[in-house]
Amino acid sequence: MRKILLIYLIFNVFINPKAQPLKISAEQYIITYKDFAVREMYRTGVPASITLAQAILESQSGNSRLAREGNNHFGIKCKTGWQGKTITADDDTFGECFRSYDNSLESYKDHSNFLRENWRYKECFKLEHTNYKEWAEGLRKAGYATNPKYHILITGIIERYNLHQYDLEPMPAGVVPEYNITINNIPVTYAKEGESIENIAQKNNLSTKKIYKYNDLPEGSKIDAGDILYLKPKRKKSFDEYHVVKEGESMYELSQIYGIKLKYLYKKNRIKPGEEVKPGSTINLQKKRSNKPETIPTNDSAKLNERKNPKQKDTIKIIKKETEPTEPENKDYHIVKSGDNLYRISEKYHVFVEDMLEWNNISSPDQLVAGQKIYLNKNAAIKSGKYKTNKESNSKFHTVEKGDTAYKICKLYGIKTAELIEWNKLKDIESIKEGQKLKVSH
Repeated sequence: MRKILLIYLIFNVFINPKAQPLKISAEQYIITYKDFAVREMYRTGVPASITLAQAILESQSGNSRLAREGNNHFGIKCKTGWQGKTITADDDTFGECFRSYDNSLESYKDHSNFLRENWRYKECFKLEHTNYKEWAEGLRKAGYATNPKYHILITGIIERYNLHQYDLEPMPAGVVPEYNITINNIPVTYAKEGESIENIAQKNNLSTKKIYKYNDLPEGSKIDAGDILYLKPKRKKSFDEYHVVKEGESMYELSQIYGIKLKYLYKKNRIKPGEEVKPGSTINLQKKRSNKPETIPTNDSAKLNERKNPKQKDTIKIIKKETEPTEPENKDYHIVKSGDNLYRISEKYHVFVEDMLEWNNISSPDQLVAGQKIYLNKNAAIKSGKYKTNKESNSKFHTVEKGDTAYKICKLYGIKTAELIEWNKLKDIESIKEGQKLKVSH
């Protein structure tokens, strides 16, 4: 029976050209491509969790025709200026042009470059790269996909498959960051082969004493290639709230991972300098603990601290390159001309359509008329009286779609059913109707 099954599989996969290829699971896809995502995170600053989640969604875990035949894992269309290979597929219209690549790594690189070089995603790169929820919201707002719930889909995939863990992976060998790197909003550098603290201090116009101090190192400490060094003082707390200690991680290592001064890391967790926390325990990175975590025996702690300045699992953030694209025209408003639409205005001034709709009190992009004044920033809109800064104008709304329930809407926006009823003056949770506009924030 096993032989018959094996012969069947060989025939269908390798001999029969019309046979459907065996599908891979999301878990298999993650194992195969996670290293690409981590490399790109360090090269350009796009979080590995975001990259993997987008690839899983856009390529159906590598099973889509675009991924199988064109190595296109992110559904990136040809667009103007694309000189590479192409593949056609049906999307918004029939037979649209999509980019095709020689291998999957090229697709991952092009995806990172696509986000890096497009003004629409500029705000994303100002976020901590561990903040995957805000990154997902930023992609939605920038119009990466037409689905208004794109950010919810992305964060759902990240949390389902625990992709956030790859945002804390160490930098792979051979990767050269193409942008200036910060950790916890503090500039850092990596030691190269043969470099000393003296070399790095001189290159960055700092004294060696400051390098030792900024990195919680005793004077005279040696460094190895790949070690990370802070060029300004570390902070009192991290963007992340806590960390679960892994086997072999020291408090010093964690202070470097998250850009927190070692003394504050000890204080927040109520442990004495030199003590180490037992693997599996949680340490706080923002607020002070109410109780002390379980520590490891003194002998084991001493052995752990023998490891001088271990290699870091770097929590990175990327800041802008020295050369930025040409800035758009700096104006407070735009006078609509015949043929104008909000998308063209958005591209001309680098302002999101979503923001212009809000600032100009426009309910639909189709409302534009020739001669209309469209305000391009919030302050100008406020001065004109077009935009009101009261609670009501800043509230979020949800238009009820077919299949929506009050419970589903409340879960989507993280609110209580009692709040939904109160804010919208509903009789009960069953009284919502398709097309109804509901207030979902206060």
